[in-house]
Amino acid sequence: MTNSNRIPLHYTDQVEVIPADEGEDIRQVVQAVTTILERSHAKSGRYQSDVHVKTVGCAVGEFRVLPNLPAELAQGLFRTDRSYPTVVHFSNSASQEQADWLPDGRGLSIKLLGVDGNRLPGDENAGRTQDFVMINHPVFFARNAKDMLRLEQVLVAANDNPLAALQGVLTGGNWNPLHWHWNEAITAARIAGHLPAHPASQTYYSMAPIQYAQNVAKYRVRPAGEQPGSWLDLVSKLGSDANGLHLMLEETLQSQQILFEFQVQLRTSDETMPIEDATVEWPESESPFRTVALLMLPRQEIGALQRTSACQQLSFNIWHTLADHRPLGGINRLRREVYRVSSTWRHRAAGVECREPESINELL
Repeated sequence: MTNSNRIPLHYTDQVEVIPADEGEDIRQVVQAVTTILERSHAKSGRYQSDVHVKTVGCAVGEFRVLPNLPAELAQGLFRTDRSYPTVVHFSNSASQEQADWLPDGRGLSIKLLGVDGNRLPGDENAGRTQDFVMINHPVFFARNAKDMLRLEQVLVAANDNPLAALQGVLTGGNWNPLHWHWNEAITAARIAGHLPAHPASQTYYSMAPIQYAQNVAKYRVRPAGEQPGSWLDLVSKLGSDANGLHLMLEETLQSQQILFEFQVQLRTSDETMPIEDATVEWPESESPFRTVALLMLPRQEIGALQRTSACQQLSFNIWHTLADHRPLGGINRLRREVYRVSSTWRHRAAGVECREPESINELL
């Protein structure tokens, strides 16, 4: 029965239902991702991640938890009103660098510094950081690890042939349209088909749920205040420079601050808000997003920061987190292993230490 009183459901260890063969599925996904990383290096000569390869911009700022939050929101990191120094990373989601005018998913990652509290076992390398990783689409294109395995195997078989990849994602090798993977293909196309827009004008989503101390939530970041840039400026920048989105972000931060609201959507229903299916958008009619913090990027010069090795070597990982905000569901369990492999590959192969920053000064 739907929780008609809209009371947030309590977190228990039973909210996750882990398939018996998920461990093997994840192992095979990691194997496929490793193959893709090795192929990418052979072609480009660079050690780079498998997705979100192109950095649109890095900036520093402040993450301010709001005061006087109601009890159901004042949990975990958001229990007390305080501010954290923050570094953010805007990116394009494609697996290869491409011009900003091309349609693509757009990512926003946030790293809070100086975060104290109980951490997850095995998260010792995260130091005192808390990461939030988002994209400008509310849902993921795969339900779980098994779906993701099929998609990764398609990408390995396609070997950078976009038509072969599209065919494999849609048909799965079955030529009966009744058995095609329409939902996955349509969602993937919607994510990759987002038209370019100013990075500070987008709304970004966690897609998959996290523990919210005693409850469960999804989160998003949305613009607050005056929208930066204009359509004419966007067209002009994209038409004259392959890095047009970076130029827009750089020019905006030279003249004004950028403000976002950080919001959470508490889980109030077992039926309409699943944990183990990341393709389902939780209905806002049953549980609206509510603002718990502000993300403020002050006026600054981001060009120099983006060119520093510190910016390029940062890793953002949903599993760099307080125990109160443990990622939930099969896609997040899969991401724990894939993120580790991708980050280790990128840093170790390039001869760079994978280390979390302790202060903003390390990045400047």
